[in-house]
Amino acid sequence: MSKRLFVATGAYACGKTTTLRHLASTRGHRVHGEAHRRVLDELGARTHGHPPDEPFRPIDAPEHVCPLCRKREFAGRVLETQKAIEAEARSGDWLERGYLDPVEYYLRTSGEVEYPWPPGEPAFERYALVFLFAVMPEIQAPRWGRSRGERAAEAERINQRLGAMYRAAGFEVVDVGPGPVEERAAFLASRAGFSDTARHA
Repeated sequence: MSKRLFVATGAYACGKTTTLRHLASTRGHRVHGEAHRRVLDELGARTHGHPPDEPFRPIDAPEHVCPLCRKREFAGRVLETQKAIEAEARSGDWLERGYLDPVEYYLRTSGEVEYPWPPGEPAFERYALVFLFAVMPEIQAPRWGRSRGERAAEAERINQRLGAMYRAAGFEVVDVGPGPVEERAAFLASRAGFSDTARHA
């Protein structure tokens, strides 16, 4: 392991981003935002066109590139961005999602069994710990034509797959239960081996 990097993973609306921001603002930890979001931001309007309150309908247009309409191309972009994030990260840094997150997303939305890796081993870091954030149904919201309950049930299934995939890849997965942001942040810092005092870069 060349670096001690820590990953926060879990389904949507599990409190990952809020907890990592709290670690950064109150304890001085370095946090790297998720690759998926970076790619969406870079593509900008090329991903637009799907109303969030309606069921998904594919958009067949050459200029349109979104994670559901151009699954393999988008996943490839995210994984390349993940490599860049990990290359710039330093020991002790936190990553919002690791490299298996876009793989899980691709498999879930494509229906395929295995990710079509190019020849050679995937060049990603060996994470020190992977923190899996529990689903909190009360903060789920209706989206893409699905109710709050349907979204919470899907989030639970996503978490089961993510946990299984990271464990199968040989990572130690630490479950992060529901709770206030400060409690979760303190748990992450303690479990990762940091003292309760602020960490300075």
